[in-house]
Parts: sequence; structure tokens; C-alpha cells
Amino acid sequence: MEKTTITLQMDKSAVSLIDGYNCVNCGKCEDFCPVAAIEERQKEVCHLCPDCTERKALTVQQVYDLRLESCTLECPLGISPQGYIGLTKADKLKEAYNLVAEKNPLPTICGYICHRPCEKVCKRGTLVDEPLQIRALKRYLGETFIDLPLTPYPEIHDLHIAIIGAGPAGLTAAHGLAQKGYKVTVFDQAGEAGGMLIRGIPDFRLDKELACLEILKLEEAGVNFEFGYKVSPSNIEGMLKKYDKIIVATGAQVPKTLPIEGWRGQNRFFAMNLMEKVNAGFGVKLSGSVVIIGGGSVAMDTARAALRLGAEQVTVICLESGEDIPAHNWEIEEAKEEGVALIEGVSPLRFLGDVSKLEGVEYAEIKNLDLKTLKFDLVAGSESKLAADYVIVATGQRSDHEWKDVKGVIFAGDILGGECSVIDAMASGRAAAIAIDNELMGRDYLDFEVDREIGLGERKYKVYPAKKLELQFEGLNTIDPASRIESFEVVEIGLDDDEAILETERCLGCGYRYVDAETCLGCGVCLKVCPKGDVVSMVAVPKQGKEGS
Repeated sequence: MEKTTITLQMDKSAVSLIDGYNCVNCGKCEDFCPVAAIEERQKEVCHLCPDCTERKALTVQQVYDLRLESCTLECPLGISPQGYIGLTKADKLKEAYNLVAEKNPLPTICGYICHRPCEKVCKRGTLVDEPLQIRALKRYLGETFIDLPLTPYPEIHDLHIAIIGAGPAGLTAAHGLAQKGYKVTVFDQAGEAGGMLIRGIPDFRLDKELACLEILKLEEAGVNFEFGYKVSPSNIEGMLKKYDKIIVATGAQVPKTLPIEGWRGQNRFFAMNLMEKVNAGFGVKLSGSVVIIGGGSVAMDTARAALRLGAEQVTVICLESGEDIPAHNWEIEEAKEEGVALIEGVSPLRFLGDVSKLEGVEYAEIKNLDLKTLKFDLVAGSESKLAADYVIVATGQRSDHEWKDVKGVIFAGDILGGECSVIDAMASGRAAAIAIDNELMGRDYLDFEVDREIGLGERKYKVYPAKKLELQFEGLNTIDPASRIESFEVVEIGLDDDEAILETERCLGCGYRYVDAETCLGCGVCLKVCPKGDVVSMVAVPKQGKEGS
């Protein structure tokens, strides 16, 4: 049968108008607009005068170019930080929390450990003083509503999805699919959900009690979990007969070896294996000098944990130098504050001692490091020796390669390679959920992949940051470095109510949503879904007179 195309003509009596002064740029209206008539726009933030703020003045072109950057573009999950900051400022705390939790089932966890890519482009930090503490505000919202249950997942489809792996990628995929009305079962070989969130991250970075409460919400809302259940590639063929789709999110669980002389022997550990024992409460004790090999986040976490486990001296050695070190600057600074030493631009050559007694590590300086392949040249004559009672290798993890040829499944998270952060794994899980939903429903629309470019704001909304100078950044409170290495207590102290509200006041409010009146249907859905309430209005469309009248 030939396909019939029907064109509907609507006589609009009104269109939507968004007030850019009141809009918090949360994006709810854009998400729900049926005809994509709404877009994000960035206001011009003036900083042409050299004495305007502490930061150096910009040229006219730099001011214009800055309008193409936004914290809303940086969240891998597609959540608007400005949105939940603005809603918090407007005393719409529950709405702010729900804005995060809709796409992110682990807002409290991310409030502790997200590497905060949004803060890197915060215009407050670029133009005035320091970026907003976006991660801390997310933690504040998560802790405030830690006891608020998720809305029970609907039962819409008679389709069952299996997810292998209950880490951040698997949990986010489960949340996304359950929201769409699918039956979801998550399998994990461990006895609890969370993956390396629970077993790998040290307690001084993440409150595990709150983390477990947050993960439990998914089960209470309707996701089914099967623990102690190891799924291997040989099981997939049988599972595909029972489940409509399968997501494999098993993570990168296998440590990368360091095949140098003297590796096999006592007091040589892999970082993640050691941290799993520490987090499981096995009473791990260290002493003397400890050397950590590797320069990533896991290396810094392990180095700081080693101090708390009894080490007297901890040294991290890594191939990279300066800004090329993969750990984030704040992770390195916190480690140094606690007494961790860092030797950059070197490669370990061999372990000193014998199988029964480790004595140290010999290393040499390197040059011509290729950051992609990690190939390098040794600097002749630069060999040095570092005494060590323990060596912990933190050179990364890899996926179980037996999965690489498995067909009929969708992979998500660290098993795909690429960025190995919690928030990036979660984004991968969300993308996998959307891909499955689109495939099963037979549609092409991909809400995760919509064009997220931003337009240039109208001049009437121009922002003058000098007016915000009276709200200076006070900094986050942390436990004193000398005291915090005595225990695994969480180092970073969260914001209280007053501090959270004061922090939201520092936001420059750079972005807003704009309605294209020509495209707008006048349906008013944006007015109904706006969580702030004083942003959208319906404006009458002038009636055109008849021709000749």
C-alpha cells in the first residue's frame, strides 16, 4: 500500500514567550517541545574593562567567542548545572533534585566523586574569581533528598532487558530503561550493586552508606537484581532466548600487568585488588616506604589510602609530566597536602630485591613520550633507585577480552574503553538504554543525540560580572591534612543550607531558553513543565486581516 502523507495546518492563537531574566536554563521546556521550537542561548558576559574583576580583561572577539561555551554542554549525561543551581536559588529544591535525578540515578554519589567537567567552563571562573562549586551543590541536593524515593517505574512493555554488571553504567542503563516501562534485570557476580563505586573508591572520597542508600532506590522503584551470578560469553546465546535485549556493562576489571624484572614476589600489589580488600574490611596494613606506579585517579586514591593504612612515606612515580598527568589537578593537590611525593616523567625499570623481600624500584627519566601509545625513549645515564617496602601498580585496567567477539549485545561503560570516569560510564549506560528503546520501538528519534549547540543571546540580557564581586568564593571546607590521614573519614565537608544558597548567588546566569515563534505550535506544554513557574507566558498572535480589507 502506498504511504499517505498528511499535512496538518494549525491556526495558532498564541505562542510561547520565555523571559530570559527569569529563566534558569534547565532545559525542561526544550525536552518536551514537540516541534523543537526551543533552543539554548548564551548571554554576552561583558569583561572588556581591565579593572572589572580579578581576571584579565578580554578582547571584544573573546567576549563574543565565550558565548559558545556553557556548563550545560559539558555534562556527559546532558543535565543542565545552571538549571539545578537556579532552581535551588529560587527555593525550588525538590525540583532541582528531580532535574538531576531524572537522567542521573546517582546524584549523591556524583556529588562526591564526579570529576566536574562543567566547572572547567564556568564563566564565573573564567571572568571573575573561581568557578561555582557545582559538584558540591549536587551533593547538597542529593543528601537533602537521600530519603526521597524514586517514582515507581511504570510497567508499559512486555519486554525484558538483561543488564550484566551493576556498576555505574549498568545502573544508569537500568534506570533509563525502567523509566520507559521495560522490565529490567541486572546481574552481578558480587553480593551487592555498585561495582567499583563500592569496592574500588576509598571511603575518604565517598560516603558508602549514602551510596548504598541511593543505589537501593532503584531496586525499590522496580529494577530487579540478581547477585552472585557470573555471566560469561558462553551464557549469552541462551540468555538471548529469554531476554529481548542484553547490555554488557562489566567494566574494566582486569589489571594491566607491568612485565618488568622482579615483578613476581611478596609485597607487590595491583591497586584495584588492594583497594577491594581495603573496602571489604580485610584489615590491610602497610608500613615503611610505599611506591605507587601510575599517574591516574586510582594511583592518587591508592597513595592516599596507603598513608591511612600505616605507610610512613608514599611516593608516586609516573610516565607523564605536568598537565599530561591523567589524575585531575585537585586530586594531585590533595595527595600532596597529605604528604604524598610525586616523581614525574620516569619509567620503572626493575624491582630490586628477591621474591621473598622487596627492597625498592629502579627507574629512569624518559623523553619523547607518546600519550596515545605510551611509547617513549629512556634518557641514558638517568637511572635512580627508590627504596620501597611495598609497590602498588596502578597503571590501569582492561576489559575481559573474551567479550570482544560476542554478538547480539550492546556494550556500555569502561568495557568500551575511552574515558574511564564514573560520569562517562553513566553517560554510556544512558546512551545504551536509549539505543535499545529506539530499536525496540522502531523509531529514529534519539533524544540523547539531539543537537546541543547553543545560540547567541539577545543584547538586552547582557551580564556585567562586576556586580557579582561582593560574593567572593570562600572555598570548600576539608578536614585538616594532618588529621585526615589518621582515618578514612570523608575529607570534603559538604555545604550546609546557608552555604549552598550563598553559592548559588555567585552564578552569573549565563544561559536561557528561547522560543522560535514561527515554529512554535502554541500548545503550551513548555508552560506546564517549567519547574520554576515564572518563566513562560503565552502571547497572543496578531490576527491577519483578509486580503483587500
